[in-house]
Amino acid sequence: MNGRIQRTGEQSAAYIEKTLLMMDVQKGQYFSLNGMATRIWELLEHPTTQAALIAQLLDEYEVTEETCGAEVEAFLAELRHHKLLGGVA
Repeated sequence: MNGRIQRTGEQSAAYIEKTLLMMDVQKGQYFSLNGMATRIWELLEHPTTQAALIAQLLDEYEVTEETCGAEVEAFLAELRHHKLLGGVA
């Protein structure tokens, strides 16, 4: 995906130790994120691209580009599935 992406909607979130707990009140959905998924969610606060996410994460984590790309793709797919990620014009 080459376009700009950003998280959608208004989710309530709180950190408990190193875990981010999110609640989408409108949909009644609850999510628990940790590690790299939490950082991706934070970076999605502002419009970005998948490539920019991967580049930022490679700077912050000791991970191969292949592994990072696969993890980002899987997490973004999960966000899309739950309609928590949208494209930005």
